[in-house]
Amino acid sequence: MEPELRQMRYFVAVAERRSFTRAADDVYVAQQALSQQVRALEDILGVRLLERTSRRVELTAAGAAYLADCKRILAAAGRAARHARAVAAGEVGRLRVAYTVSAVYETLPALTALLAEEYPRLEVETREIFAADVCRTLREERCDIALAPRTGYPKGLAQRTVRREELRVAVGDGHPLAGREEVALARLRDETFQLWPREMAPGYFDAVVDACREAGFRPVLDDTASGSNAWAGIAAGRGVNLVVASLAHQLPRGITLVPLAEPRPGLRIDAVWRDDQQHPAVPGFLHACAELARRKGWPTDG
Repeated sequence: MEPELRQMRYFVAVAERRSFTRAADDVYVAQQALSQQVRALEDILGVRLLERTSRRVELTAAGAAYLADCKRILAAAGRAARHARAVAAGEVGRLRVAYTVSAVYETLPALTALLAEEYPRLEVETREIFAADVCRTLREERCDIALAPRTGYPKGLAQRTVRREELRVAVGDGHPLAGREEVALARLRDETFQLWPREMAPGYFDAVVDACREAGFRPVLDDTASGSNAWAGIAAGRGVNLVVASLAHQLPRGITLVPLAEPRPGLRIDAVWRDDQQHPAVPGFLHACAELARRKGWPTDG
């Protein structure tokens, strides 16, 4: 039989107050019950911890040594309890965030900075994925939450808008539209779009195609466009594309962004997570997303 934390706590109270009466008041226990628990503790240990007189309680040599150990054990138990509560509240631990290229240059850095500010003991681990892999990555528990362009997801995945980011036209430096203050989207009806295939980035693909349809045309797509060769095609003058405005921070050489005329289309970036096994830090992450949108003035509606 091993001593209980409750018995240790009672013993520490008596040892520090040198009185069963005052210790009982401190721990809100009847004096008789307190005395019984301390005696039970001595029986378990097989040693006398306290010398009792009619006027005072004194520690034995064994009691003094045990008192120091009890304080360390109780302090550790307190830390363990606080740590468990902090993990359950999402304030401590590790949160794995997957993201797509649409969030990499502005949304993700701003969000991780705010999370570090509001939850300094939370470790945020990030990894870039293709938008088409969001569902599988969440289902296979290789991430806890993802940032990706809005699209439809199967049952079991929840999503919430983080921001709606303006789309701009990416053109080569030698393109006739380069250097314009703005351009109407309908002006691009005869251009070839260097757009990633839908199977790679469904939400982004749909946003671009839908924006073009709203402007009155269906975009002509380069079937060979994917990844870095889409940028190469734009830089070489073989077409254009619509990309998020924040990509201006990291454009490949030979490409410039031109703002679109009103009404400017946008890309809605969502946080996506499993609603059946929600990570404890997800509510805090979503709160940080809302706070970031408020601070930055980011639109979150459609």
